[in-house]
Amino acid sequence: MSLPASPPASPPLARAGLVVAATLALATVATTARADGVRHVPPAEALADQPLRVRAEVTRASERTLLLRYRPLGATSWSQVEFARGAEEWIATVPPTEVAAPGVEYFIVSAEGGADTAEFASAEAPHRVGVYADARTLRRNRDLAHAGQRRSRARVAGQYVSYGRRAAGRNDIADHYYRVDADFGYRLLAYPLEEIRFGYTRLEGYVPQSFRAPPPACDSAPESADCRVYAGFKVGGWFELGLGLTEGVRLDLRGIVVANQVSAAPGGRAELRVGALDGNHVALGVEVISDVGGSGFFRLGWDTVPRLPMAATVEITDFPASTRATGVRLIYDLFVPLPDGLRAGVRVGYAARDEKIGGLTTGLSASLDF
Repeated sequence: MSLPASPPASPPLARAGLVVAATLALATVATTARADGVRHVPPAEALADQPLRVRAEVTRASERTLLLRYRPLGATSWSQVEFARGAEEWIATVPPTEVAAPGVEYFIVSAEGGADTAEFASAEAPHRVGVYADARTLRRNRDLAHAGQRRSRARVAGQYVSYGRRAAGRNDIADHYYRVDADFGYRLLAYPLEEIRFGYTRLEGYVPQSFRAPPPACDSAPESADCRVYAGFKVGGWFELGLGLTEGVRLDLRGIVVANQVSAAPGGRAELRVGALDGNHVALGVEVISDVGGSGFFRLGWDTVPRLPMAATVEITDFPASTRATGVRLIYDLFVPLPDGLRAGVRVGYAARDEKIGGLTTGLSASLDF
């Protein structure tokens, strides 16, 4: 009598496959159980100076408080923000001031009953998000670094300009004026608009009542209106836009309104500059004010001497009166940076309307960056 054949023994490979399958099943069950509380897909990257929104799906949200703990790479302490309910998920936002290259790291915990439970990553092994900056942000960072992280500048400047004294018989008739400028500027760095400025200008002087030589009346009545006249204005206001055409190339456009002895008069100013105003640069510009005159100038600035930026300017102008002959001014400026954003400036120069007679230019300036 033959016995029924016994079933074949399971091969070792088959038994191993069953063990692996069982292990994966248990792991899947455990992962699913944990994911039933918080589901989170980390962002791959972030943009500098923009808010970083960390999103999660939360079940049983009423039973816990979900917290995001974050810090920029290299920082030693953690900041914390609570997740808030959005339209379809919970969101925690890292403020843009904390989102900087090269990255941000974070982890998620839930607070329940006075205890923290890790939901994603941990303080010992946080998740890192790379932060990159676009070209505009990199340019803004460079400009702010050059300005010492200061966006505002208040400035006041004054100068006295003499074209010399011209002989009129027994008298000498002065041809001179002074100018005062006070302004405030703010670096928006919203390219192409880099900066806005507004200010006040006062320009006053006395000039002979003629194109070049003093009139005959100056021989007998040097103080009369037939000899010399008041020129300029007491009140002038202006607004200026600084346009960054590209990095290192700037166009300043200014609209001016002045109040002279007769009425209000318009004016304008434009300057094209290559390089940094407080450092190495080349600039070309014009300024025109109705009934007052106009000027054209070329300026070369350099900072080869540490902490002593300088500039030399050649200006062709008929200020302070359009009725006077055009003169030439040679100007030298020296600036001295001081602590806390202060800067002082000294100006010296020479001005002449012809090759025979000229006079000195002197001036002072001060500015505060903050």
